[in-house]
Amino acid sequence: MKKTVQARATIAASAATLFECLADYKRADVFIEGLEQLTPVAAQTTGEDAQFEAVLKVGAYTLRTTIVITSLQPGRSITWSSAGDDGQSLTFELSPERSGTTVNLTVTYQQPGGVGAALIAPFVEHTIQHRATGALERLREHVSRA
Repeated sequence: MKKTVQARATIAASAATLFECLADYKRADVFIEGLEQLTPVAAQTTGEDAQFEAVLKVGAYTLRTTIVITSLQPGRSITWSSAGDDGQSLTFELSPERSGTTVNLTVTYQQPGGVGAALIAPFVEHTIQHRATGALERLREHVSRA
């Protein structure tokens, strides 16, 4: 079953500045926690359908997956998704405000299944919520230094 977690922050930067960071695969480690490597699969490195081979560190595990930009509205929103039905996606929606830009992050993920799922589901949700909030904090720090 797919689940979603949301985080929200207002960041003192323009939507254009934030989008520029969020759409740049070379800066994906700012908002994808544990990202160790992101390599383009083909010549296309920007825009919808750009694909990348990723190496992620998740706890003690190293995960290799394909990450795709699945949705993009310049200056307004972008979605990064791991390939396959069981993957997770990060959707960043940008709303300009007087004090900067409100960033809404929605993380969609596959809830663990099996016998122990009910026991670990709250831990998984808490971990993903923590990572989503952390992604927005790292984004805030990154653009404030730029």
